[in-house]
Amino acid sequence: MAIRSDAAGNELSFLLDMLGGKGGQFLEVGCGDGRLTRKYALRAARVYGVDLPSTLPRAGSEPLPASVHLAAASGVHLPFPAGRFDHVIFALAF
Repeated sequence: MAIRSDAAGNELSFLLDMLGGKGGQFLEVGCGDGRLTRKYALRAARVYGVDLPSTLPRAGSEPLPASVHLAAASGVHLPFPAGRFDHVIFALAF
């Protein structure tokens, strides 16, 4: 699937509406290279993104905000305790 430009910011607007505002601990399952993560990271207190090792950003990629922490993990076996996050995002992951 090709990623289309969203110059009007509709994707971010929809995402923030669904998340109900600002702040909290976020978990993004299937974060990939962080394209979507970058869009909402400044609105979250902290973001943890997990994905398979082959999809995480490589050295030299555009840096993510300091509030973002990535881990190589399966969405089936998450390395976090239950109830840790205020919001969980699972978008465009297949």
